[in-house]
Parts: sequence; structure tokens; C-alpha cells
Amino acid sequence: MEDNTIEIKNEESVEDNRSEENKEYNEILEKYEGAHSRALFEYCFKNNIPFVSIVFSRIQKNDEELRKEMPEIYINSLRSIDKYKELTFFDQIVYDNFEKIYSKKEYMDTLSEDDKKNRQVVIDVFAYDPFAGESESDKPQLYRDLAGMSNEAMRKDVAKQKAAISIVRSYGNIEKYQRKVAEITANGDISEETQKQLDQYLTLISKIQANINQTAEKNNFTVKGIGSNGRGMLSDVMVQIEERGIDEGVTNFYDIATSNSIEEVANISMKAQLNQVALTKTDYADILNAQAEIVKEAQKKVKQATEALRLAKEKIKKQALMDELAADYKKKGISEKEIEEFLKSELKINNIDEI
Repeated sequence: MEDNTIEIKNEESVEDNRSEENKEYNEILEKYEGAHSRALFEYCFKNNIPFVSIVFSRIQKNDEELRKEMPEIYINSLRSIDKYKELTFFDQIVYDNFEKIYSKKEYMDTLSEDDKKNRQVVIDVFAYDPFAGESESDKPQLYRDLAGMSNEAMRKDVAKQKAAISIVRSYGNIEKYQRKVAEITANGDISEETQKQLDQYLTLISKIQANINQTAEKNNFTVKGIGSNGRGMLSDVMVQIEERGIDEGVTNFYDIATSNSIEEVANISMKAQLNQVALTKTDYADILNAQAEIVKEAQKKVKQATEALRLAKEKIKKQALMDELAADYKKKGISEKEIEEFLKSELKINNIDEI
């Protein structure tokens, strides 16, 4: 009799624990609006239970009744697999990986929206982050320069990708040496020792620039750093406009369809006309045909006007991009004459293409 009593109490205790588990899980589930994966992850974290996505996925594939038995069914499934019996949630966490993920999130929070866009352009074209191991302070400029050189043709051209990365890194090194030169010359008092340092930096800058020119020419990028396949090409501007959300790269036909002129035509009241004059079926058909022609003509005019507006906006944006490009290359030490000649040639090529 005593054994039966103990057994009943044990069953009641297990049932109470199960009830508490379900209550806790359901509260978390409610917070995540029914998203079981997120709810289970938090439940496992709070109770130091391993979160094994493959086990959870198997449960998810079964019917709805099984999912209603969470988290008990998940815990029982884990216990049935030997390698998970002794595992805890915190056993799964590898410190180095955790630190890497957390540091990356912290770093991303420090980037401006433009920096994030540049980084995304690079990843879209290169299919990875080539500057993941670089200094955090150097990354924004590296992303900016490489995004400026990137275009669709690079996606499948590994040699050109490597060349572009090399050029961008080299420009980064030049800028570092230029800062050191500026620090030395800022004092005005240059000793024999500092003069040697200055000469070394200037020699390094010259050698790196020569390597840049050689790599660029070999890969048909540029002369003296002006990209012929990258951001400098006007033919690539429309790709930037569409991919980076600079402006609408295509006509917005929804706006055309809902414009005021179309709406006025569409709202002509046939009922008012019919109340004023007795119309035959032929008259009625003629009116409908006439209205259809009016609508068609109005739509044509709206399309033309909208396209003209889009082209005007595009031209303004192109000019802004070209001004920005000129400013970037001016910072890199390229003369205004060289920049002007390059931009003129690009504008000429673009105009020929448009014709």
C-alpha cells in the first residue's frame, strides 16, 4: 500500500513539473507570437538545455498535436539520443565563435548607412567580405573604394576581383604613408633623421602607385587609378541607380495609371450623359469608343511626361555621381586636368551609346 502511495506522489510530482515547464514555455511562445523556434531557443537558454535544430526540425515536420506538446516532446527526444544526454546549452557555445559574432554585431552598429551599403555592394559582387580581417578603422574606406570599382562584369571574373582588391588595399597603404608624411612636414623642423624617414615614405608611395598603375592597366581598369570598368563608367551608373536604390531606374507605371489626368477621364459620368439625351445602341458604342481613345491618348501623354521626368532626375543624379567621383580621385592625387579629360571622354562615349 505504501509503495502505491509513493508511486502516486511521484507521478503527481512529475505532472506538476510538466505543468510548470509548459507554462513557462507557453509564456515565452506568446512573447514571440507563436514562433516555436525562437521560443524554444530562449527556453533552452534559460534552462541550460541544448538547442539542437535538427531535433526540433523533426518535431516540426510532424502534425500539429506534437507541436502542442512542446517543450516536453523536445526534451524527451533529446534524452533518447546518447550524444545529447549530458550536453548543456552552454557546452554548445564556443567562446571564440561567440566573441567573433558579438564583435561583428558591435562593429556593424558603428557603420554609417553609406558604409553598410558599400559593404553590401562588395559582398553582392564578390560573394564574400574580402576585408573581414582588416582593421576596423580601415574597413569603411576599403568598402567605399572597392564598391566604386565594382560592376556586374566582375561577378564571374576572379582575376579582375583579385586585382581590384589589390588596388584598393594599395591605395589604403598610400593614404597611411601620406598621413605619416603630413605628420612629419607639419612640424616644419625636419632633421636629418626625419628627412630619411620622409624619403622612405615618399619612395614607398611612389612604388605602390607604380604597382597600382601596372595592375590597373593589365586588368583594363584605368590609368593612374581612374576606373574604366568601375564606378567611373557612366554605363555603370544605371546599375548603381537600380541596385543601390539611388533612384527609380524604371518608369513607375503605377503612378502613371493613378495620375490625375487619367483619373479625370476615367471618372466621366456616363449616367449624366444618358440622362440628358436618348441614346441608341450605336450612339452608346460610339461614346464608349471615343472615351477609349481619350483614355488611350491621355495614357500615352502621361507615359511620355513621366519618362521625361525620370530622365531629368537620372541626369541630375548622374552629374552628382560624377562630381563625387572627381572629388574622390582628386583626394588620391590625380590632377584636375586628367580627371576632366577622363570625364569628358566618358560623357562622349555615353552620348554615343544613347544615340
